[in-house]
Amino acid sequence: MNITISTSVSGNDSTIVINELSECPMCKHAIKPHLLSRTSYFDENKKLYLSVNYLCKACYNSFMCQYSVDLIYKTGYHYPKTVLMRVAPINFVTERFEPIISDSFPNFISIYNQALAAESYSLSEISGIGYRKALEFLIKDFLIKMYPEKEESIKNTVLGNCINNFIDNTQLKTAASRAVWLGNDQTHYIQKYTDKDITDLKRLIRLTVHWISMILETEEAEKIEQIK
Repeated sequence: MNITISTSVSGNDSTIVINELSECPMCKHAIKPHLLSRTSYFDENKKLYLSVNYLCKACYNSFMCQYSVDLIYKTGYHYPKTVLMRVAPINFVTERFEPIISDSFPNFISIYNQALAAESYSLSEISGIGYRKALEFLIKDFLIKMYPEKEESIKNTVLGNCINNFIDNTQLKTAASRAVWLGNDQTHYIQKYTDKDITDLKRLIRLTVHWISMILETEEAEKIEQIK
């Protein structure tokens, strides 16, 4: 959520628009944080930063957000553009998945949570790449589980073709293919899906996990035979 903060820059009153956190980095609750204080400062290279101290009303811990600020001079006014650089402190919590997923795809779980840790520490330039790698391990390990006789072919086929050639379930194919599109975009110099971000990628990965879980659960159900 974007909010406007008033602060002093070089002795002049200024307003800066920032993207306010919607989740507490300590307790992970969805919040509307209470602003405690803010200060702006320049580093040795004359780069402007804004430091904002918040209070979480769910756990009553305070945390700090640091934003880089680009001051754009236009017709006598400054129009600041801000980017969230880091949040501290962070209480990282791994994401848990259903046993049928965590037991079947340990590599996916490990890589996904490493990407989640990177995102938690505001390493936005590498977390998306990590989620993309986790997605590849999830889909390929799932396909190898379903088609063990085609393991080498699946390993050596690009992920998009694996989805097109080996997945028949319409819902899974839709979720997985879109997740790959957004995941690939995280690795490109110029991104195509400028209206999407890591949140959208994670949503599609979770949707992919859901449909894979449904397929595996259904297979388990089919093993139950009627007792006459």
